[in-house]
Order: sequence, then C-alpha cells, then structure tokens
Amino acid sequence: MTRAANGLNAPSPKDISSGKHHGSTDVWSPMDFEQELGRMGPAEGAFKRFARNGARTLHHMLGGTGTSEMVRFDDGVLLNVVNCVLPLMATWHYDTDEALIMLRASLCCDVAFRFEGIPAIVFNRPEVTLACVPGGQHMTVDVMGASRQQGFIALFRASTFAARFGLAPDDLPSEMRNALTGAGTVGRIASFPLDHRIASLLADTIDTRLEGEMRVVQYAGRLAELVAYTMDAMQRTPSLNGGALHLRRDISLAQAALDRLQQEYRRPPLFSDLAHDVGTNQNKLKAVFKDAFGVTMAEYCLERRMREAQQLLLEASLTVAQVAERVGYEHQSSFAAAFRGHVGMSAREYRQHRAPFSQTLETATGPTRKLDKGSPEKRHRP
Repeated sequence: MTRAANGLNAPSPKDISSGKHHGSTDVWSPMDFEQELGRMGPAEGAFKRFARNGARTLHHMLGGTGTSEMVRFDDGVLLNVVNCVLPLMATWHYDTDEALIMLRASLCCDVAFRFEGIPAIVFNRPEVTLACVPGGQHMTVDVMGASRQQGFIALFRASTFAARFGLAPDDLPSEMRNALTGAGTVGRIASFPLDHRIASLLADTIDTRLEGEMRVVQYAGRLAELVAYTMDAMQRTPSLNGGALHLRRDISLAQAALDRLQQEYRRPPLFSDLAHDVGTNQNKLKAVFKDAFGVTMAEYCLERRMREAQQLLLEASLTVAQVAERVGYEHQSSFAAAFRGHVGMSAREYRQHRAPFSQTLETATGPTRKLDKGSPEKRHRP
C-alpha cells in the first residue's frame, strides 16, 4: 500500500536511501531512549521530565498542539503515549541490529513505517497492530503533519518479550513464536479493529490525571493489559490458510463471501442469497466464514460499518445523521445503539474526544512540508 493511496505524500528518493547514507547523528536504534529524548529536547520549554524514566513533549511550543510522552521501563521496552498534532510532516530514520516487536493501538493516526524492499506499513485508522522488525533493517517513519495522532506505540526487544510477561513459547500464537525466534519477516503479524474495551483503555489512559512515578505505574499496567488483549485476539482468530479449514473448497467459499461483503457491507445481501450466489447453503457458508476469519458475517459487516463511521466522525464534515446514512443505517437511533455498543461511547462523545484539535495549523490550508531534522523548523513554528 503506497502513501499516495492513503492521502500521504510520496517519499522523495533520498528518503528511501539506507541508513548508512544518513549522518550518524540522524540515525539510531528506535530503542535508544537517550537519543530519542534529544530529538525535541533542545527546544526551550517544549521538553519536560515527569518521572525518572519518563519525558513529555509539549507540541504547542513547536507549532503544533497536544503532548507526546515517552517512557522507558528498562532496556527491553520503550512506550510512547501520543495525543498530538505536528505542524509539519516529520520523517525519522532508525537502524537496529536486533529483532523488535512493535505494538500499536491507535484511536486516530496518520503514520507510515517504511523498510527497504517491501511496501510501507501504513497506519491511518483505529486499530491494534502487532508487527515484527527483524535485526539489520533500516526503518523510516513518516508522521503526517496537521493530523491528530492518538494512542500507544510500544517497542519490545524480541529476545525478552515472552519472559517479560511470564509467558512460555507454547502460550504464544504461532505467528508470535515465529517472529520471536527469527523465522518471521518484517511486517504486520496481526491487525485487529478496536473494540470498546481497548478504545476505553486508551481513552482513559490518555486522559489520566496521575503524575510522576504513578503515571509510569499506570502505563505499565495498561500496556500489559493491551498485550493480553492482543495475544487473546490472535489465539481466537484462525488462519485462513490453516486453522479449522481443511478443504480448499471451504476456503474458496469463505473468500468469495468476504469479497462480496467487502463491497456491500453497508447494505449486505441476505445471507441466504449470498450463499446461493457462491454455490452453497446458508448454514455451510456461515460455518466456513466463521472458521476462516474468526467472526460471523454479521460481525464482519458491523465492524466495517463502525470503522468507516469512526473515520467519517474524525473528519468532522458530516452530521451524525449523515454518517449513519453513509454507513447504511436508515434510522439514526439504530446507528447510535450500534455505535455505542461497539465503541463504548456515543458518536457525539467520540467526535468530541477524538476529532482533530480545533486550533488552526498553518499546514492545514497549505501544502504539507517535511521537517528537516537539522533545521530550525523542527523546533520553531515558521
């Protein structure tokens, strides 16, 4: 998936060059806490420590809005809790000699991680994503300007991930075992839409009033809870090319139904009609779809509707009634009940707390420009 296809600026040729072509002061491991502290630290008044191993960036001092916080729990985990808008697009470069596990849980974001030789991993919707970064990879991170970034980004050393949470290899999903033993390749291990539990966890943590070391204690607990939700979701989701499906025809039926629902999830066909169209009966189709994708066809359509509704609400250009109609609901009351049940808050509450900050940013009405790490624009609004 390219950045242009997701409304992001395409990278320039020099951005995709390897780390050795960037100055040594520009490139370091994403686990390097001290180097990361220095990224925004020189800006007077923009950088504050709130705990022994926790630092906060005040983005209004840099031309943006909101805050981002970074916590190092030890040498094996680095957590970023972000709730901010950057004034301009920022591009950062990293090199790592060891395998890393990245866990992202975002309420809203517009970020791309790029590695040499593979398509960019783009994050631009509410979701939880677990990804593997093998050692020896050069990584480029593009954070879009004038877009709200809100959620958790955690990096773990793969070598200590399981032991940190008291897990044995057999406790982990097979995809995780492959990643941790070096058999995995760079890219997503698994992605899941946010449910109301995770959305509430993120929102409550971002809005916490705890300070100092107690804030760090809370972050550690919430991160462990997020890891547990993610591992549980992976264990409960069978793989399409394995798992409970043994017949190639069953896989073909499930995929044919998914292809149809991907196009018609706003107003899905009767499942009996869909089964007839793909060449089976309704009970058979329901069974193979659930085995293949871990959700029922009805749950899949609801999730897709709610994901689209969240994106439309964040854009803030439609009324709630218009959003309801856009995602296939004839009655706003039905949409309201479905949204609250799925997300854990009303559509209006979601828009109020998750929509972009109202403060006008210069790049909101002009072309997006990339931050040069060495330029004064990185630290001061032009």
